[in-house]
Amino acid sequence: MSPGGEDYFRYLPVSRRATQWGLYVTGAGCAHWAPQSKSPQSVHPELYQFTWERGRVLPEYQVIYLTSGSGVFESGPTGVCELTAGDVVVLFPGVWHRYRPCAETGWETYWIGLNGSYLHYLLEESFITPDEPVFPAGLVPALQKPYEDILAQIHVEALGNPLLLAAKAMEILAQVVAPVAGEPAEASTQAFSDIVEDRMVAEAVRYIWNHSHRPMTVTDVVSSLPVTRRSLERRFHKAVGHTILDEITRCRIERVKRMLEETDLPIKRIAATVGFSNPQRMTKVFHRLEGVSPTTYRQQCRPS
Repeated sequence: MSPGGEDYFRYLPVSRRATQWGLYVTGAGCAHWAPQSKSPQSVHPELYQFTWERGRVLPEYQVIYLTSGSGVFESGPTGVCELTAGDVVVLFPGVWHRYRPCAETGWETYWIGLNGSYLHYLLEESFITPDEPVFPAGLVPALQKPYEDILAQIHVEALGNPLLLAAKAMEILAQVVAPVAGEPAEASTQAFSDIVEDRMVAEAVRYIWNHSHRPMTVTDVVSSLPVTRRSLERRFHKAVGHTILDEITRCRIERVKRMLEETDLPIKRIAATVGFSNPQRMTKVFHRLEGVSPTTYRQQCRPS
């Protein structure tokens, strides 16, 4: 579980340069609380140490991953919540909280402390919120590994490369937040994730997003896979909630929106870039789905 197989933690100095990156790690650790234990084995600095009786308030975020056992978590916004193995708890700066394992089960946890403007952005956009800090992420090796990588790096190196640590923290956040970020089933963050359990459908989605810049039909998608059109249509709708043609259109419109928001490319160039046959067709589809023309959308996003 840790470099030495026991409880381990380290709090890291943070340079001004690291804070400018937008996401930085302030500490990390792992803890084992055996069944019937009266208190944790590790004693943390006063700023981070707490008891169940008084709880604590942190100056930064923490992300705690419960890998075995069970327990309870309580904060001002949530009240008491039960925790089970596979849950991830996001702790917020300035929010009182406390947590402890069940005496019968104990628990094992990984945790990282982190902060930065990127986390404030996630909070502002409601990807994370103090009202719903518990994420049922599950016991996923892809989530546990970045925790282990962070611990390994700060154990071997004197300080650890702050940018590499931030990259691993981002990996953890992506594993935790993306599956339950409140987006509809057709959201692009889901398209390439393991949420699409039907691998044939996932391959179809990948084909669409890799080739939608050129003329494409449903027949083209079906022809790229060892499956009949009827079977793929049925499986596609079951997995993502819409048709193959809808996914082709959605892919193109999402790219149109990004170009309108981030570039000064003319409408005609955008239409050709994303695979529409002409700008008139793109404008018609865009207005049907977004309720405004591409030009109006750009003006609303970039009023200057």
